Amino acid sequence: MPATPAAVVQRPSIWTLFKQQRLPAWQPILTPQHSALCLIAVAVVCLPLSLSLFHANESAVDITVRYDHQQQCSFGYNSTGAFRYEASPGNVWQTGCVTDVPFRVDKHLRAPVYVYYGLDNFYQNHRRFSKSVSDAQLAGKRVSAEAIASATSPLTYPGELRHAGDQGINFLGTFLHYSDFVYVPAGLIPWSMFNDTFTLYRITQHEAAAVTAPSLRLICNGSAFSRFTNEPLDGAGRCHKKGIAWTSDVEFKYKKPYFPPPSSPRPVWSAPKWAYEAADGDVNPNPPSNMPSDNTYFNEGWYADEPGHRIPVTTDEDLMVWARVASLPKFRKLYRVIDEDLVPGTYLMRIQEHFNAASYGGTKSFSIATLSWLGGRNTFMAWMYFTIGAVSAVSGASFLCIHRWYGDRALHAVAMLLKGD
Repeated sequence: MPATPAAVVQRPSIWTLFKQQRLPAWQPILTPQHSALCLIAVAVVCLPLSLSLFHANESAVDITVRYDHQQQCSFGYNSTGAFRYEASPGNVWQTGCVTDVPFRVDKHLRAPVYVYYGLDNFYQNHRRFSKSVSDAQLAGKRVSAEAIASATSPLTYPGELRHAGDQGINFLGTFLHYSDFVYVPAGLIPWSMFNDTFTLYRITQHEAAAVTAPSLRLICNGSAFSRFTNEPLDGAGRCHKKGIAWTSDVEFKYKKPYFPPPSSPRPVWSAPKWAYEAADGDVNPNPPSNMPSDNTYFNEGWYADEPGHRIPVTTDEDLMVWARVASLPKFRKLYRVIDEDLVPGTYLMRIQEHFNAASYGGTKSFSIATLSWLGGRNTFMAWMYFTIGAVSAVSGASFLCIHRWYGDRALHAVAMLLKGD
């Protein structure tokens, strides 16, 4: 009996219309009429949108004033600085200055009014700068000194930046060196935190003489806020600090730091531990009678050998705002939010300057701004949509006119030939 032949397996053909790119296609024929209508449609959308953006910018006010060049403060060791710090008996450091900047507000600014500080020529997006921070340390986790050093050197421990790690300190009765400590928080980002402070007044009367205290009405004292809780202190005025940072930063990324036991071989050098505890309500909110060391920098919560340069607090929303790295060298960051309207008139911004922008060739400024439904004042988008709409309208009108006057030459030639027949 003859064998039955095996069934032949038919493989699907690879010569499909899709693979051969022979699918049915459609494309518009761009006649002058169609092109003109498309351009006019773009103009109809963009021009009204640009007008609404211009109107939104009119309702958003932005007043920016540069102030770093007015006093030209000296931030090194000198005897003329406005702020006096005693690092040790007989060792007095004076630095910084107080700058008064009057300015005009010509429109009624409705609350909330936002206060910003601005810097120029400061490259926060430099890789070494943006990576110089320990996220785990800021989150209050227990982190080894080695892990912190890998991310934050040369500002992991006191004296590292100036190669003075062998300097001695008596800590809780034990002799240690600077290099035995770990900064909390460590890194370039906390160390370089902007620390000028701003106080806004309204000048209630104008006199030929210099402005005196009775003629000033306090609006907002930006320095009268707790660094630990961000709550207002006495004399803060009608403004707030809590809420200027991202909610995710406050809830997850920044927590009270981990303090190892006193017997730890690597104690922390930070803002005073008692102050963190006082902020949590654990102890009396006053410095202890017996300081833990014989080093003024440690007891005051200053960076080693930098009088007055306070180590940031990990729960301070000013630090959270500063640590959000700017993508461009010219930027501004939110400082405070004023909770009352600013009426037209003359105002005075009193600035305590601690931040040295001249050392890197930068500038400093402050801004008073309000928002619209669009956000902050932004004329670029308005002019961009206006330009696109205007160019589209002119182009569309030109195409229609050219087609109307000259027509389609090919169709015209065919019509003439047919007419000749």
